[in-house]
Amino acid sequence: MKNDKRIKILEMITADMKNDAAKFDGRPFNGKTVAEYFGNQGAAIASLANIVKSILEQKEVENEG
Repeated sequence: MKNDKRIKILEMITADMKNDAAKFDGRPFNGKTVAEYFGNQGAAIASLANIVKSILEQKEVENEG
């Protein structure tokens, strides 16, 4: 796992979520900011789901071989 790009992606998601929290802090709670925030959250969740899927697929291949 020395060069696993999934780790890099997880680090990027972490940084993005931290930046989003700071970016949205104190902004008005309206349709525009909520939609933008939910869009960011959805993208992060999709990325995490893809990483979990790749881990499960890798384990499946390892168990077959």
